[in-house]
Amino acid sequence: MAEIQSNPDQSEAFVFDSQKQDLALQKTIFQKYAPSVDGALRQGEILTNLKQFKLNIESLRLGKPLAEPIIHPFAIIMTQDCDCEQDFKPRKDGTISNATIPSMLFCEVVMAEDLRNRDKGGKTIDINSTVWGQVRINKNERYHFLEAIPNTADASGEELPELALDFKRYFTIPTEEVYYRIEIGEAKRRCRLISPYLEHLTSRFNYFQSRIALPEDHTSI
Repeated sequence: MAEIQSNPDQSEAFVFDSQKQDLALQKTIFQKYAPSVDGALRQGEILTNLKQFKLNIESLRLGKPLAEPIIHPFAIIMTQDCDCEQDFKPRKDGTISNATIPSMLFCEVVMAEDLRNRDKGGKTIDINSTVWGQVRINKNERYHFLEAIPNTADASGEELPELALDFKRYFTIPTEEVYYRIEIGEAKRRCRLISPYLEHLTSRFNYFQSRIALPEDHTSI
C-alpha cells in the first residue's frame, strides 16, 4: 500500500483557515448591535446629540418661563418596542389613535471612562477598581456597561467607544419632538442592541426601578 505523504504547509493553512472561520462564526453568534434603520424608533436604540429642554425654575417663579437646553451626546431608548411600533404607524399616517405615546423614555449614556471618573458637585469621584470590575461585567445593579460599537454596526459608519448607563439617570422627551429632531438631522440614529443583549439591558433596568427598600436586612443568628 502506498504511503500517503502529508504536506505540513497545507495542514497549517487548513488549521489557520478553520480558526478564522471559527472566529467569524463567533462574531456572528455574539453580535450585539445592528445599525439603525428608518421607520419606528426601537427599544435599545442609541441616539447621539439628542436635545432636551428643561424649564428654568427661577423663571417659572417670575411668571416668565424659560427653557434651557440639555445636550445628550448619547441616549438610549427604554420605551417598550411594541409601544414604539404601535405609535409609529398612526403617527406616520397622520391618524388619531390611542396607541400613540406622548413621550419617549430614555436613559442617559456616557462614555465608560467618563462614568468611572465622573464629576459630582464640582469634585471628581472615582469609582474604585473593585466596583468598576463589577460594572464592566454588569454585576453592579445600578450601572450597565456596553462594549465599543464597530463601524459595521453604526448607521453613520463610525466606531463608538465603550459606553455606560446609570439607571438613575433617565428622562423623557415628547415623541413628536424626538422624531422632528431626527428629521432635521440634529439628532442621529446610530445603532440598536439586539437579542438577547436588548432583553438583558431592559430586565436589569426594570429590576433597578422596582427594587424594594427594606428597613432592615434579614440576619442569621
